Amino acid sequence: MGRSVLHILRKMMPQHKIEHCRGFTLIEVIIAIVIAGILATVALRSLKPITETARVEETKKEMTSLSFAITGNPSLNNNGVRTDFGYVGDVGSLPPNLDALTSNPGGYSSWNGPYIHSRFVQTTNDYKNDAWNSPYSYTGINVTSTGSGSNMVRKLANATSDLLGNTVSGNIADLNSSPPGSSFMDSLSVALVHPDGLGGITTQTSPVDASGYFSFTSVPIGNHDISVVYTPTTDSLKRFVSVVPSSSPHLVLRFDTTYFSPTSASGGGSGLEYVSSSASTSGGGCNNISFSVNNPTASDIVVTTVSVTWASPTAYYREVDWGGSVVFDRASPRVSSGEVITLDSPQTISAGASIVITLNGFKQNSTGGPNVNMSSVDFTVEFSDGSIITFNSGAC
Repeated sequence: MGRSVLHILRKMMPQHKIEHCRGFTLIEVIIAIVIAGILATVALRSLKPITETARVEETKKEMTSLSFAITGNPSLNNNGVRTDFGYVGDVGSLPPNLDALTSNPGGYSSWNGPYIHSRFVQTTNDYKNDAWNSPYSYTGINVTSTGSGSNMVRKLANATSDLLGNTVSGNIADLNSSPPGSSFMDSLSVALVHPDGLGGITTQTSPVDASGYFSFTSVPIGNHDISVVYTPTTDSLKRFVSVVPSSSPHLVLRFDTTYFSPTSASGGGSGLEYVSSSASTSGGGCNNISFSVNNPTASDIVVTTVSVTWASPTAYYREVDWGGSVVFDRASPRVSSGEVITLDSPQTISAGASIVITLNGFKQNSTGGPNVNMSSVDFTVEFSDGSIITFNSGAC
């Protein structure tokens, strides 16, 4: 027991192994710290662009959400009809600020928010700041982020009128597609219901002309109810019209009774007459139809609209030629059977005079396609004065 512990250890481990078991020197530690610092700096420099890119993408995504909250998501639809129009669709005006997307700005009855939600429950106003925590600038039709040092702009529309100043128009006819004429136009009332821009609902009304035409202006985007009443019988038609940004939807509304047809009223069929055997088919594809009408009355007849109806084949025409001059031309969509079209300018047929009318460019699709042979087809043509003629186009 006289040997010390140190002596025993020395016996167990050779001297040269003990001498080599030593720690890092101060220089080695310093070099390691310097290298670690260099690596950290390089890593941080590489990480910064990635972080900035992530912030840009996050901000773009949130600005899209703000746009959808204000004007609706155009991809949300039901059977092809858009269903989401955001704040504007409910209120009828642009929000005064971004707060109005989550809080009713003035006790508006038509407000149906919140239209957007913050990403985190703890920060209820998070949607108002970009990924750099800078407040979004919202003015008119633009939402702008400035946090990145350069402006990122999300445009809600090309102009305010695209959202708030649309036009809705249409034509009214009876079961036989006859327009009301001057005898019945005052017996019709048309109403369009939509948000008034102040948190309530308004009802616009429009007069109806002899061709059954009506129109509304300053209509905000959204799905709005439209109704037509024939006052002598209180018979009514109710539809809805979907108004998307920068649009001018046109409706054709028909009663299921022959209110305006010649068989039920003296207002129709007393003007223009078909010139017997005047119809002909022409064109390389037999896709043009010509016919003549005569004014047998003692007064001039002014025509503003025309409706041409045929049962088959399915076809769409592009142009109306009136006495050698083009008075209507629409390449896409082309005109379908029964559609009421408004001529470029009113056309007058003097008392006792005749005129040749040509329907040009019958194609298979509303956007064009192959020619359609329109020979030996039965046609009904209705004019805005209430006149109705029928004829067969004959062989090509």
